[in-house]
Amino acid sequence: MIGTERRIKISELIKGKGSISIEELINRFKVSRMTIWRDLKILEEEGLLKKVYGGAIRPDRMGPEEKIFEIKRKKNLEQKRVIAEHAAKNYVKDESILFLDGGTTVLELIPFLTKKNITILTNGLNTLLIASRYLPDLNVIGTGGVLRKPSLTFVGPETERFLKQYRADIAFISGTGLTIEEGLTDPHPLEMEAKKVMCKNAKQIIVLLDSSKFSKRSLSTLIGIDEINVLITDSKAPPEFIEQLRQRNVKVDIVEF
Repeated sequence: MIGTERRIKISELIKGKGSISIEELINRFKVSRMTIWRDLKILEEEGLLKKVYGGAIRPDRMGPEEKIFEIKRKKNLEQKRVIAEHAAKNYVKDESILFLDGGTTVLELIPFLTKKNITILTNGLNTLLIASRYLPDLNVIGTGGVLRKPSLTFVGPETERFLKQYRADIAFISGTGLTIEEGLTDPHPLEMEAKKVMCKNAKQIIVLLDSSKFSKRSLSTLIGIDEINVLITDSKAPPEFIEQLRQRNVKVDIVEF
């Protein structure tokens, strides 16, 4: 059976059943797990299903919070992926310990974390689910805590206490907006508290930010400009803003997409 025909049958199964497991698809079509994952990825990009841990579901079975997260994830997705790939290839080394926030740009790092014996600590539920696909190549640690909607991140005192126990080589974080005066800003206080602990307990703070976030403000400052070690963005970032960052001794990497 050719791939196109198999994917048509998979989409029909999802439409009829509402959900299906990877194992069921492997057994039904007698192909490898990797082939099924590729099929599901193509069908997901076409909007015909949503990949979940262990299988796939019909899009209308996603909860409202998942839909919101997916909308955010797909916005400027190409930029997010090239930013994440650059970050992983140029800053992550063998044996690195990484804090990852639960944002959609930082999430895109995971497929590119190919160095040996990488450990990630995250408060993002979706980050954990995506990272679980790469076990045992990645060492994955989740914070626990109260799950916040609609970001699907764990927040609160338990999350912060957990993070305070650990030290990392890099904190990879993002935010809602960036200005010279106010730095990196975010809208939710509990989200920011978790990210602040990550930043405090990391040797290096690397901000991953697509160009749509420049000169935008949110509720409150997460970190100031002078606290950022490296900022990675895409080639649509405003040149005058980039120059101001560099004048403040922020290392800025610009990636083409």
